[in-house]
Amino acid sequence: MTEDFNPAELVEYADSVAYQMIAGMPEEEAVAMVRDFIGVLAEWQPSVAEHRDDPTMLAITALSTTRLFELAFIKAYSFSAKQIAAREAIAKAFGQES
Repeated sequence: MTEDFNPAELVEYADSVAYQMIAGMPEEEAVAMVRDFIGVLAEWQPSVAEHRDDPTMLAITALSTTRLFELAFIKAYSFSAKQIAAREAIAKAFGQES
């Protein structure tokens, strides 16, 4: 990866890393990871903990929360990149180094 990539490329690369990691992960480790990660999510997002007695809703809430993070990351990264590009263009227009 280089520093010149877009959010979609970043997600694609992260997916490839995750698929490599899961390929060699024993089932017991996957179960432990899911339990630990849901615990972390519940500390960060109380709505996750509200569903601890309903495994289906807990799974939906945890999955949608992690997916929301990915989408928010893409949106935030794109916005930040546009802001940086705009600042650099303004600086260049006024003959300043960025």
